[in-house]
Amino acid sequence: MTEVILITLLVVALFYLFFIRPTRSEERRRQRDLNELQVGDTVLTRGGLIAEVEGVETPEDGPMIVLLRLSENVVVRARTAAVEERIDSADWDEEVEDDEKDRSDE
Repeated sequence: MTEVILITLLVVALFYLFFIRPTRSEERRRQRDLNELQVGDTVLTRGGLIAEVEGVETPEDGPMIVLLRLSENVVVRARTAAVEERIDSADWDEEVEDDEKDRSDE
């Protein structure tokens, strides 16, 4: 009987360590990043679009809204839930340059 209880506790502990804890940690990090969004930050949306934050609106009766610049003359409004993550623009610029260099080599 004691063995069954110990095995059950071990399974529950492993489940917590491998599934619940990392998910909570990731959600806290994402929420912190959303709360710290500033004009000029580069973000990746859940739809896969990469945009620059043009502004942040916080209405009294609703969720936060971000204005995202997709290109020179294209600015869209989106809820913060649409933002997947904040991207370091220096890393993103290097990745784009590497992709362009790879395409030119072909």
